Amino acid sequence: MVKKQIYSIVNYNEAVQTMDAGADHIGLVPMQSGGIPNHRVPLDVVDKIYAECRRRGVKSIAIMLNKDIEEMFFLIKRVNPDIVHVAGMEYTADEAFAERLHKECPGVELMQAVLIDDETAIERAKYYATFCDYLLTDSGLAKDTGIGASGQTHDWNIDRTIVETVNIPVIIAGGLGPDNVEACIKQIKPFGVDSLTKTSFKFEDGVTEKDIPKVRDFCERADKAAAEIGLA
Repeated sequence: MVKKQIYSIVNYNEAVQTMDAGADHIGLVPMQSGGIPNHRVPLDVVDKIYAECRRRGVKSIAIMLNKDIEEMFFLIKRVNPDIVHVAGMEYTADEAFAERLHKECPGVELMQAVLIDDETAIERAKYYATFCDYLLTDSGLAKDTGIGASGQTHDWNIDRTIVETVNIPVIIAGGLGPDNVEACIKQIKPFGVDSLTKTSFKFEDGVTEKDIPKVRDFCERADKAAAEIGLA
């Protein structure tokens, strides 16, 4: 089975609909100093969403877009996600962060974003794989969103090399939607696929919300491709 990961949830009803549509992982930005203000979710709402994730057996992900390590650990302890995704532009996880996470937040897994800009990404991925639980390969780099959220694809040959090289699960992001998720899965054979931009509406004020029919189509196409290559 190829896991379907959907970002970035902004309210409880959207979370429920996304899970109903087939998501195995859902990610959101808990209220913090980093990231786009309209994407940040109040902590009481995060609690409600994560409780529903636990009830359904869906993985909950807290996206960290800031560089303040103490704020990150406050939030991780406060909302207790299944996975913490470090994606900020100015901070990436290291061995010390991973050691502290496992000591202070037992049971919370670590996902590090890997910017796929050129083949140097392979060496970065190999380094992160020595202490992370997951890697997320992504496109683009922006001050307000960190690594990712560009809506752009990248060279999947690099992703495939990473998948074949490291010994931890790799989730592919970067411009994935219903139009290309099947090709991505068939070429790379990843642990999971992630969608944000191509399964969302974006309004003029910068607010986004999930396009649930597209989320469902993305999940169904991912399942279809996985079954066709024996990963179901």
